Amino acid sequence: MTANTRLRLAAFDLDGTLLDSADSIVTDVMACWEACGFPLPEPDDVRRIIGLPWEESVQMLLPRAGEAEFAKIRAYHESMARGERPKPRREETLFPGVLPMLNAVEEAGYLLAIITSRSGHRLSELLEAQNIVNRFISLKTTDNGPGKPNPYLMLQTLSETGVDKRDAVMIGDTTFDILMACNAGTASIGVSWGVHEPDELRDAGAHHVAETMDELLPVMDRLIQG
Repeated sequence: MTANTRLRLAAFDLDGTLLDSADSIVTDVMACWEACGFPLPEPDDVRRIIGLPWEESVQMLLPRAGEAEFAKIRAYHESMARGERPKPRREETLFPGVLPMLNAVEEAGYLLAIITSRSGHRLSELLEAQNIVNRFISLKTTDNGPGKPNPYLMLQTLSETGVDKRDAVMIGDTTFDILMACNAGTASIGVSWGVHEPDELRDAGAHHVAETMDELLPVMDRLIQG
């Protein structure tokens, strides 16, 4: 099979990469922590843990957290789901240029996937709200297995799509995305508009850090052809 006929995969993180949602996540965490009676973290500390599975993110913000703290957080979200408490106002939009970029990547023959630390239900809600839920051949969340930086979800995506790891690229805004790609043996591209700094992404092993959406497709092509 030639380079032009091999299946190719572009796997995207969601928050901070496609979706401008960091402020909403910080607001949600602050509201939850206040309702649960936990000491409020610094907003920047909340931004730093975006992208981790929720249990790990809780323990980063509450180092001594155990089952009692997890139970309080679950009860908070369950009461919100039942409509017993108002949901914090959320303003989550796609970053400028996301739709043209996805169009270009798809027209170039790439399969599109998302690998995120969101739950499956919340991911579906977010993608439906942005009218892009049908753009992706694969959606992987922590409902499917261990989250970033564990390579499990990337390897699962490769197995299910039939794409070789040399023909896959992970695109994300955090070191967790980059480390997952490194652990899975795929190429990775960091993006500068998310929550982790470009130097951090490079130090984690990113093959390139994009400053604009327009950079992504040419870099994908270069990494796979190389």
